[in-house]
Amino acid sequence: MHENEHTDHLDLLDALLNSDMVTDQAMSISQLDGFMAGIIVCPDPVLPAEWIDQVWGEGGIDVDSEQLRTIKGVIIACFKQVLFGLYQGFVHPIYDQGDEGGPDWSGWAGGFSRAMVMRPEAWDMFGSHDGGWGGEDAHQALSTLKRLCAYADLPEDQREGASDMDEKTQAMAPDLIPEAILLLYGVKQASGVPIPVSLSDTNVKPGLHDSCPCGSGLTYEQCCLSRDREKRMEEAKRTEGG
Repeated sequence: MHENEHTDHLDLLDALLNSDMVTDQAMSISQLDGFMAGIIVCPDPVLPAEWIDQVWGEGGIDVDSEQLRTIKGVIIACFKQVLFGLYQGFVHPIYDQGDEGGPDWSGWAGGFSRAMVMRPEAWDMFGSHDGGWGGEDAHQALSTLKRLCAYADLPEDQREGASDMDEKTQAMAPDLIPEAILLLYGVKQASGVPIPVSLSDTNVKPGLHDSCPCGSGLTYEQCCLSRDREKRMEEAKRTEGG
C-alpha cells in the first residue's frame, strides 16, 4: 500500500467514526491506531473476526452488509500498514492534538488498553520471570505502557493526582510509546508467534531469507512466498479476463 492510500483510508475511517453511522462508543482514529498496535504485539494471536467489531463498540454501525465489508477491508488495510511499519522497524503513532498544541497520547493509550483487555493474561508472557519473553527490557517496556494505559483510562477530571504518572513521564510519553511498541514487537516476532493476517497485498516485498512478516518465525521463502505468488497469479488472470 502506498502512503497516500494509507492516508486516504485513515481520512475515510476518521469521517466514518465521527459520523451518525456509529455511536459515541466508537473509537477515534487515535484510539484505533493504539488498538491495532496492541492487537499486533499481544502475545496471544487475536483474529480479525474477533477484534474488528470492537472498533464501533456495543452501539454497532448503521450500514448495509456491502458497506460493512468495504469498511472492514479498509480497517484491515490500515492494520497491515501498521504491521509492516513495525516489521520494517518504525512506528508513527497517531496522537490527537492537545489543548496546548502538543500531542495528546491519551487516546492512543486508551485504544491500546482496549486491546490488552481482550487477552489480559497473555501479557504476562513478557518479562524477566522464568520463561518470560524479552527479559527485563520487555518488562520495563510493558510496565511503561501499562502505566500510560492506566492514566488514559481515568476520566479526564480525575487524572491529576490520581495516578503515579509524573510530569516528566507524561511529557516523554509520545517518544516512549513507539520505543516500547517496537521492542515488544521484536520480542514477539523472535518468539515465533504468528500474526493471523495475510500481508500479501502490500507493496513491501521481503527478501526470500528475511523473516516472514506474518510473524511465523520462518523465512519468507518457507512461509508466505508461495501463497503470495498464487494470489498474484489469480489477480493477473482476473485482469486478463476483464
